[in-house]
Amino acid sequence: MTVVDDLFVETRKTVKQYKAKCRDLNKQESELKSELVAIQTEHTANLISQETATLSERIYLNMQAKGLVDKAQVINAMLEELEDKRTDLKMQTVTSLQEAITKDARVKSQYDTNEIVDTHLYRMFTELTEIGGQFQSQYRAIAPDILELYEDPKVQEAFPTNQLRFDSDSYKMPYWQANKTVVHREDIRWACGGHMPPNIRKPQKEVK
Repeated sequence: MTVVDDLFVETRKTVKQYKAKCRDLNKQESELKSELVAIQTEHTANLISQETATLSERIYLNMQAKGLVDKAQVINAMLEELEDKRTDLKMQTVTSLQEAITKDARVKSQYDTNEIVDTHLYRMFTELTEIGGQFQSQYRAIAPDILELYEDPKVQEAFPTNQLRFDSDSYKMPYWQANKTVVHREDIRWACGGHMPPNIRKPQKEVK
């Protein structure tokens, strides 16, 4: 089984860096939102306290409430800044990602489909040629003795012609494939996509 080299070395580094920066932004966002919830809780308690407070206490509580509102506004502004930073990070990461993908594409280009197909076709035809050549070699070795008998006029007269057939075409490897081509272009495309072509079946007997 062929093990494919890592196709996304640089791409994975870029993604890892992006996620690390995202975690930092997420942490800041979580802390700010927690602080905002605490302020809102404190502000609600302040308003409730004002309902039963004396005049001097209300003055203090109003000053405190104003401080809480101002603090909440600062936090909301910081949350907006965080969103801007998140957007900027995504923009920068996309630029880096495009560069990384371009670098990683060199790994993908090492795998040449045409070369693989041509290599295996050559091996296949080499094996067929070797076997077919041995068929013909054995036929030629014995053919003169057989034909000497079959071509005798008296033998031919005694036996039907179809029984005396002994030619080289009869000793070629049989092939009954219905398709005109051995490898179809679409079958190769299926395989390149990681799928076995639907019309390709594993042979019951492996070729040795």
